[in-house]
This record gives sequence, structure tokens and C-alpha cells, in this order.
Amino acid sequence: MAAAAPSPAQMAQQNLSMRAMLLASSPRARKNVLTTTSPLGGTVRLKLFNVGVITKLVLQVSAAVTIGVATATLGPKAPWNIIQRVRLTDYDGTDRINLSGFQLFVLNCVRQRTLYGFNNGAATGFTQFTNPSVPVAVGAQTVNFFIELPLAYDVDNPVVQLQDLRGAILGQTAVGEMYLSIDFISSLVSTTGDVDSLYSGSGTTTVVATTTNLFTVTLWQEYILPQTLGNGQIALPSIDLQTVYELNGALKSTDNISVSTEKLINYPNVRSVIGVYANYVTGGTQVSGNINRFRTIANGNNILIDHSEQSQFFYQRTFMIEDCDILPGVYFRAHRDKPMETQLFGNLQWGVTPTTVSGGNQYMEIAFESFYTKGQSLPGMIQASG
Repeated sequence: MAAAAPSPAQMAQQNLSMRAMLLASSPRARKNVLTTTSPLGGTVRLKLFNVGVITKLVLQVSAAVTIGVATATLGPKAPWNIIQRVRLTDYDGTDRINLSGFQLFVLNCVRQRTLYGFNNGAATGFTQFTNPSVPVAVGAQTVNFFIELPLAYDVDNPVVQLQDLRGAILGQTAVGEMYLSIDFISSLVSTTGDVDSLYSGSGTTTVVATTTNLFTVTLWQEYILPQTLGNGQIALPSIDLQTVYELNGALKSTDNISVSTEKLINYPNVRSVIGVYANYVTGGTQVSGNINRFRTIANGNNILIDHSEQSQFFYQRTFMIEDCDILPGVYFRAHRDKPMETQLFGNLQWGVTPTTVSGGNQYMEIAFESFYTKGQSLPGMIQASG
């Protein structure tokens, strides 16, 4: 008589046991994948190593520029908007990460619950280097920043028992290849102060690339190197490795943006959504004070969460460990304490009501942070919202 199949509870417990054994028995490693360059508006495609249980990627991006005539002003998304889009596609063609560089920065701030990558704790005299570094003075300058692309949800939690490998990718395969693609911005400066530029300034300010291949990018790959246990087996948490930690964005929605009219942003279906992110650009600017209401709505009429702009900002500030703000015009709602299971609601939306619509370069940039089981048939993000 065949043995009974394990119950979901038994499978979950086995996954936790395998996760704990993998973390306890296996060393952490980091490989320098490569360093490459790209011109303005270019794209680089970086092949990852097929090794270990891959938990995260780290990028360093730099650009040598010359600022002329007048001191430049940083754009509000600088320097992360150097990356127009970053996309990680795994072995079966599934997009794990599809975000703009700015969205990736905001998401990392929420993941770390602080301003990501900044020197937030030490006195100035103890600063070893500046990150991000975006000089504005006239002359030859170097822009530089680091940014992380998480694959495993929480591999670095200081409490070992809380480390979470959901989303990690098993790279120990001789079949298939995994690539990271990065699209770079095509313009360095806007004299009209447009939000999507790296720099803005007066009509006389110039910023030019010092070299033809302006952007230099270095990629590191972090992974766990599984070890054979005493019984000859390797501890691999099957549920963690079959779970996709999806960071899905790079969507600029321009429809249904009107004064005092609620714009409805549809949550992606068949996912456990743990975060929704938006930043609002109108008239080429991204500032606070242009939105007056945020509502999380289930099935069209069940209001789950209702915020004014100031109460939304207060929620965001208190969510962060150091009670810090991110950047003006940036909004998020975290559902980490209880993920939004979109298959249970039928229809789940984030309603955002603008008070200012200035035309010109105008859009709402949207991203979602979710889990789903690998192999599920999934609808994509719906661009039309409202």
C-alpha cells in the first residue's frame, strides 16, 4: 500500500527543517561576475554563474561626466534613474525582477526600513566612502552608487531563525542560462528641470559624457554553497526554491489621471502581494502635495485602508525604523504582516486621488512586491487602470 502523501503542514515543516540545515551547514559566497560598459541609451546583458543557491545580486554603477558653465542640480530620482530598467530572467524565462532603478531604490528602502545605502549611523568623520555620490560642481566628476537586487526574501536577517529563503534560485544546473539586463538612460541633463533626467539646471548648464562608453557596471552574485550532509544528501528547502519573490514594475501609467478623480491601480492576480509602490510625476516634477487620498479597495466597494496624504506619509515614516522619509512624491503600502491574497478578493485595487494635474511629462510609476508558486499560470500587470 502506497504511503500517504505528506500534508501541507508536514511539507511546510520539512521546508523549514531543510532551510535551517542549509543555512547551518553551507558557507556564503560572493562571485565577481564581470565589469562591463555601456554608452548613453545602451543595454548590457550579463550572464550569471550556474552555481549554488543564488540569494542576491549587487550592482555598482559609475559614470564619468563633465559639468560645464554652471553648477548642476540633481534630479529627484538621481542617481538611481541612470538605470532606466533592470530585468532578471531566470532559467525558465520567468521575470523575477522588472523595475526601474528608482523603483529598486525605493523598494530597498522599504525592505531595509531605512534610507538604503546611505551612511545613516556614523558621524561624518567615520564615513569611509560616499554612497550615492552625485557631484554637481563644474568640472570633471564621477557619479557612483551601489544597489542590491534581492532574490531571496530575507537571507540577511540578523536573527538566524528568521532568515527567509523564499525566492532563492537553485543555480546548480548544467542546463539553461540566467541573464540580467540593464537599460541605461539616454540623456544626462534637462535645462527644464525634468524629473527623469540625472541633472537639471539653468539654460546654460551642460553635462556631457567624458567617455563614449559612459556607464561602467560591476556585478556581484551572492549565493549559498550547499554541502553534502552525513547521509550523503543535500539540504534543499523545496518550497523556498519553488517560490518566486517577484518585483514587478517598470510601469508608467498615464491613463485616468485627473484632478479629484480616483485613479484605480489593480493589484496583480494570483499572488500574495506584500507591497505596492507608486511615485507621481506631473508637469515633469515629483513633489509632495499633489495627492490627497489613498484607499485600498476590495471588490469595488469594501474599503480596507483609507489615508489622506499626510496620514499616508505618517504611516510611511513610522514604518521605517529610524522614522525617516524617503523622497517627495513617493508612496508605498506594505502588507508584510498579512499578505494580500489576491485570489481571495476577486478584485483588489489601490485608489489614488490627485489634486494637481499639470500635463506635460505626467505619469504614475507603479510596482508590486509579491510571492507566487513557480509554474502557476499568471496574468500580467494590467496597464489600464481606473
